[in-house]
Amino acid sequence: MRALNPACKFVGLLVATFVLAAVRSPWWNFAAFLLSMAAILAARVRPGKLLLLLIPVALAALGMFFTGYRFSADGSMPVRSDVFLVGSSQLWNGLLQASRVLAYAGLGYAFALTTDRIRMVRSFQRQFHVPQVFAYGLLAAWGVFPHMVQEFRRTRAAFRARGIRVFPVSPALLAPLLVKSVRWSEELAVAMESKGFAGSEPRTDFSPIRVRWFDWVFLAVCCLALPAAAVLFT
Repeated sequence: MRALNPACKFVGLLVATFVLAAVRSPWWNFAAFLLSMAAILAARVRPGKLLLLLIPVALAALGMFFTGYRFSADGSMPVRSDVFLVGSSQLWNGLLQASRVLAYAGLGYAFALTTDRIRMVRSFQRQFHVPQVFAYGLLAAWGVFPHMVQEFRRTRAAFRARGIRVFPVSPALLAPLLVKSVRWSEELAVAMESKGFAGSEPRTDFSPIRVRWFDWVFLAVCCLALPAAAVLFT
């Protein structure tokens, strides 16, 4: 998954999401979730990190299951609380709603955890023709973000050293951070302009992001084979 072109990966997973939205079968959703987890683990993502990220997803899926079970798929009145029939339409509807949460979360994590953000911006710029100004601005913002986190911790530590207790979203913390962020953005803009980073000038890439043969195979599977299978087997 890490070797795939980010633009092709984005299109393929987006098409798979639309296909799952049109299919009313929980087994397809469970299969998509399991395949996503296998792809994430194959990309050498730490299992502990993945389990931690799946906790809120599991809670949301559990809530959607009971919501779908209590209310039938056609929007009728809720069933009695003392009835829990295995194989009923309410159980099927609950499994469908819960499995969709798992499937969408799995596909989202498959993209987020296996995609390098720098390669993603460069790929979007090359394959989707994203304007250079937007791409440079996004990369610059990601470069400034670690400094913002460090400055936030320093300001919070300074308040603690003076015995002042402040909330994490207190204006006393956010105001100096906002001022310094504006200053950093101005200095970064001047530095980029002085180095020739203009949005209107054509540029070449030192290491271009290309679409390779396995990217086309991934697109064919997600955009052609998967919709065809959904039409034939559902």
